Amino acid sequence: MERPKKTSVYAGMALVAAAALVVAVVTEVREPDDCLRVDDSLTNLIMTRSSASPITPEAANAIENPFARSRQSVPYTNYYIIVMRFQLPDGTTIDGVWGLGTNSPKPQRGQALSHDAPVDGRASSLAAISPSAEQWTDWPNRDIPVQDGDPLVQKARECLTHN
Repeated sequence: MERPKKTSVYAGMALVAAAALVVAVVTEVREPDDCLRVDDSLTNLIMTRSSASPITPEAANAIENPFARSRQSVPYTNYYIIVMRFQLPDGTTIDGVWGLGTNSPKPQRGQALSHDAPVDGRASSLAAISPSAEQWTDWPNRDIPVQDGDPLVQKARECLTHN
């Protein structure tokens, strides 16, 4: 009976190790930071451009989008997906999704996401992502490489659901 060659044993071990590494990296990459509270400064900024009638924010959460930087031609330091539940003038409550790209530092652990940089396309950009955000606010969808169907948008919506 012939013994297996050491090279095939090492190759098998290398494949198992590579597969474990891929699983670990994919698991780590697919989990964004925890849900972030959104400071009034940011919800008020979004509200400054309500399009037709005044809308009233009820709750907002955000998550960091670590993947956006690799899809953007002029990257910001940090990207976030913000989901805000707001009330329409007729009393109906709906959710909207906005994207924020900013060169401001990340909030410290446990602090809310806030924003005080100018929204000028250089220091930061804010964009309506969902149809309801586009309908009820006048934030053009530019500079933020996120679509309403993005899996992280769903994750941000789940954060708001648990709020």
